[in-house]
Amino acid sequence: MRVIEAKILDQTHLELTQPLQAKMGDSIKIMINDGVEDEYPWREAGKNQFLEAYDEKDSIYDNL
Repeated sequence: MRVIEAKILDQTHLELTQPLQAKMGDSIKIMINDGVEDEYPWREAGKNQFLEAYDEKDSIYDNL
């Protein structure tokens, strides 16, 4: 997966910051980050997995 930034020109048009390697008529998917974390359960699952792996002995890194 690649991330490409785009400027919104109007409600149906974007201006990409770099060209796509796609042909006219090809379909692409666009992910919009609206800042709503609850819609992404994988983020919470990843956080929980990290916290389970974190041990109290690792607390020496808390104050870096």
